[in-house]
Amino acid sequence: MPSEATVPTPCAPEPARVRPQAVATATVAAIAAVTAWRLGLALFDRTELSTDEAQYWAWGQSLAFGYYSKPPLIAWIIRGSTDLLGQSVAAVRLAAPLFHAATALILFFCVRRMLSVQLAAIAALSYLTMPAVAVGSALMTTDTPMLTFAALALFLQLLLAEARSEGRPAWGLALFFGLALGMGVLAKQAMVFWLVGACLAAWVSPHFRPRWPEALIAVAALLAVIAPHLWWLAQSSFITLTHVQQITAGDGLSLVRPLVFLAQQALVMGPILLVAMAMTAARASQSALTAGLVVLTLTPLLIVLAQGVKGPVLANWAVLALLPGSVLAAMWLVRHPLATALSLTLGLAVTMALPLVKIFPTALPQPGPKPLMARYLGHEETALRALRAADQAGAATLIVPGRDLMVDLLWVRSDATPVLRALPPNGPPAHHWEMTAAFDPATDPAPVTLVWPEGTPPPCPSAIPTGRFGAPAGAYGGQDFVLLRLTEPECLRQGKAIR
Repeated sequence: MPSEATVPTPCAPEPARVRPQAVATATVAAIAAVTAWRLGLALFDRTELSTDEAQYWAWGQSLAFGYYSKPPLIAWIIRGSTDLLGQSVAAVRLAAPLFHAATALILFFCVRRMLSVQLAAIAALSYLTMPAVAVGSALMTTDTPMLTFAALALFLQLLLAEARSEGRPAWGLALFFGLALGMGVLAKQAMVFWLVGACLAAWVSPHFRPRWPEALIAVAALLAVIAPHLWWLAQSSFITLTHVQQITAGDGLSLVRPLVFLAQQALVMGPILLVAMAMTAARASQSALTAGLVVLTLTPLLIVLAQGVKGPVLANWAVLALLPGSVLAAMWLVRHPLATALSLTLGLAVTMALPLVKIFPTALPQPGPKPLMARYLGHEETALRALRAADQAGAATLIVPGRDLMVDLLWVRSDATPVLRALPPNGPPAHHWEMTAAFDPATDPAPVTLVWPEGTPPPCPSAIPTGRFGAPAGAYGGQDFVLLRLTEPECLRQGKAIR
């Protein structure tokens, strides 16, 4: 274990020609300007909620300490923003650019305290304009609040280590450190990667090492924050963990998946930032602070790479690496002004362009049968067509296969009719509504109508077709659906639900 040496000064004094306050003011102004651009153009956004976003909104209509596949924080945030501003796409996504702006500001003040104001400005602006953050500011995802609380936890851990090196207690900092970690866990399960990385960083570097009493206070605060969610998990048979096991189930060992994941990080972070981060990481042994940041960066990356060897991975699963990675990249970029200018220019171009793309989503080139932004188009019209067809069929209960159409129906429906139900699950529930709103022939009102993809054998041979509708080009790709009246609804218990 590294020695308990006093934390060294991580960098030399800034040159006299640099005016730290001017750099700080310009950085904060730039963060505010980028955020204003994102918020202002969001008012003209013509895309629709993705399935995930609509799901989070629907969860928020019934507040709880947990939901099928995620902790509760994102549902709470969306509930707050829509209660304040009304039920609209812009209101659902409002918090995203604000959270990312807060993350950039926290990162700036953290790095400024530990290193230099120039380096802090590069790190904060690099984070704010990297592709993953540009996309994350345009949508509402669980990564967004998790990153904010991870940035706060990083700052507080460094301050706790500073207090330890000066021999002074920091009970309040420890309490807030634990609260930040806990709120990160309530945002997304992947915050556990940060907990592991924080412990390893404290082991390798005195810059990240609090005193034991403060560490215990932080752990107690963390457990207090997540205790209601843990209780919910226990009451729900740990369904979220079952879901995680399902989506990470191995399908054969592969070295291709990890390599693809690494290549995708150039799109997540930006190619120049990725190279700059690697250049600093290669010299981590020259600085204890750098070594700790490298550990924080590598922990989520290595965990996801290991998962990629045995099963599927997504490019954003190691998004926590972006925070310490931005600092590592800035350590190299601060000595290479041309690379810094090019990196920030490219990032700013993506940042400026993405909100414009969302204003004109159908104007983009269409590479195939679906529009380029099909994931964010066609949801509402499909749901409205389904409700009109159900009304014409006289359905009192409408059974919906899968979660996609279910959340779209919940988003557009203006009243409580018809009753929306999911297919009864065969085995563990496949989504939230199979867990909470599965069809029950003993209690749900008749007549019962099932929405079913046309051309697919229905689960009940005795079902009577009563209508049909087609989806527009977009998320459902022009798919056709039929409505089937169930004369014997009990047959669904023997049927096989589609996912």
